[in-house]
Amino acid sequence: MKDENQNPPADDGATPPTDEPQVRNDFEEKYLRAYADLENFRKQVERDKIERAKFANESCLVALLPVFENFKRASAHLPENLKANEWANGIAAIEKQFEATLASLGLRKVEAKVGDEFDAHRHEVIATGTGESGKILDLVEDGFELNGKILRAAKVRVGK
Repeated sequence: MKDENQNPPADDGATPPTDEPQVRNDFEEKYLRAYADLENFRKQVERDKIERAKFANESCLVALLPVFENFKRASAHLPENLKANEWANGIAAIEKQFEATLASLGLRKVEAKVGDEFDAHRHEVIATGTGESGKILDLVEDGFELNGKILRAAKVRVGK
């Protein structure tokens, strides 16, 4: 038997509203927010993935920089009597191929010319000398960047 004096349960906030259009609007709003959050998350993951791929070769390229520079130094000091040598020309061709490969991976030299304004984000002062203050007097060592990120600042001598 039913007890007719039994009170209905108190509204503790856990019971959903009985107004069906309001309930539908609440669920639709929550759905749209959740969907927007999911889309934003997907876009962020895609941006992160692209960023990681862009710089995935960074440590490898940093390790290859000294080898690349040694090729350049060796070529610059090639004796006159070997300039027509086929073997030396083959090594020069390998150097050019190596340089092209590094460039295709996104490696670029940091611009630093004599007379340019010193930029602390792109240049490292190795020495100062007599000259126009804040201007590059000499390029000591090339700097390199990968897809716009400085891997090594150009080492320069600056006027004081």
